[in-house]
Amino acid sequence: MTNKLSTQLVIVVVIAMIIAYMSFPFIIRFSYGIIERTITSPEAIEQDETRFIWMLQEFVIDNNITIDDLTLLHDWVSSDPNIKLTLFANNLIFDSEYENLFRDFYDQNNGERSVTAYNQYLDKQYISSLIREYNSNLYDLEFADGTLVNALVLSDRYSLYYLWAYYASLGLSVLIFILICLFFVRLKLRYLGKLSQELRILEGGDLDYELTELGQDELFELAQGINQLRLSLIARKMEEEKTKEAHQKLMTALAHDLRTPLTSLIGYLELMLLKRYNDEEQLRHFLITTKRKAFQIREMSDKLFEYFLSTEKTGETYRKETIKTQALIESLIDNQIFDLENSGFLVKLYAEPEAFKGTCLIDPEFLQRVLDNTLSNIRKYANREKPLDVIAFETDTFLHIEFINALNQNAYSVESTALGLHTCTKIMQEHGGSYQGYEQGDKYVSRMIMPLSS
Repeated sequence: MTNKLSTQLVIVVVIAMIIAYMSFPFIIRFSYGIIERTITSPEAIEQDETRFIWMLQEFVIDNNITIDDLTLLHDWVSSDPNIKLTLFANNLIFDSEYENLFRDFYDQNNGERSVTAYNQYLDKQYISSLIREYNSNLYDLEFADGTLVNALVLSDRYSLYYLWAYYASLGLSVLIFILICLFFVRLKLRYLGKLSQELRILEGGDLDYELTELGQDELFELAQGINQLRLSLIARKMEEEKTKEAHQKLMTALAHDLRTPLTSLIGYLELMLLKRYNDEEQLRHFLITTKRKAFQIREMSDKLFEYFLSTEKTGETYRKETIKTQALIESLIDNQIFDLENSGFLVKLYAEPEAFKGTCLIDPEFLQRVLDNTLSNIRKYANREKPLDVIAFETDTFLHIEFINALNQNAYSVESTALGLHTCTKIMQEHGGSYQGYEQGDKYVSRMIMPLSS
């Protein structure tokens, strides 16, 4: 639950409230301390009271106020509700806060005895408590008739400063609460803005750029999801490139394999045009072989058309069937070796068809492509003046066929793309076997190994 943005916001709000609440006493104590060291310090209060007494003394003298008539004094002091003035000699003479109460008491009791008792009460209970409570100074005030009295000045205006400090401290605590919440929101907005900028990079086509993943909330899940989508797009793009490359290789291999039977077909046609055959039976054999090569070329050309018509095709379909190894060797002797002999090679065969008893699960068309590639390389690179060894034998699990030829001195000058070797290797691997082509001294070995079926 704490990974949810809503839950995180609630937690931040609660923490901000706790911090603001706990900081309020420290803030108000600090602000009160400033007031006490400046505005309400003893020196500042004394200066304020002295100034007030000086103004009061001038007012009393200018208006010829005597102790018997304090009406003007009461009106002047009442004009400032934040000032409290108390005058007394042996007893209470004037109190700005209780002046009305004093007058009412005098009118109701109508006698000096009651007034005296009231003054004694105020003298003992009220005046002494004011001096103790406010720790204020007593100042001398002289009336116009020469009477000298003690004046006690108390100002309530200082309470306004404390009230303002209270509200200012409260506002500062609320501001702390808001700033903490805004800090959390700003972090998320900053992260959201960063994701927005990084998305623009992805929009520009740079899929390798990884979005920043922070936290565990919904924004993190959003960034993670976009990164997963980015990786999926990269994987799909790479797959498309591999598919395209596979298509290109398939087309190149088919074109290469198409050239091999075409070369053989041209060779047979030239033999027949030049009448290089012994009898009608050999001519008929040439015609049958030519027809087979033509059909082979047609099948390969059909595959090329399939490639252009179906872009989703990434490989070739193998149609395997069980064939006796004896039939394979006989076909090899009748067709491939015969073709080599007609091309001027002296072939030495080390195999007896009757000795082969096993069977192989193969696709004849693809096996023919392997043989055609092998023989095409022999015609191109082999030395025709030296014998060509063809070795075939059978073990318990595999059928081995090897072609060993001497290399032509000009073999290295002939251009080669190695597509034929790659095609043969792939075809034999699809059959569960292997294909090897390598130099051994001044000779070249082409080895086919096919597994025997049970």
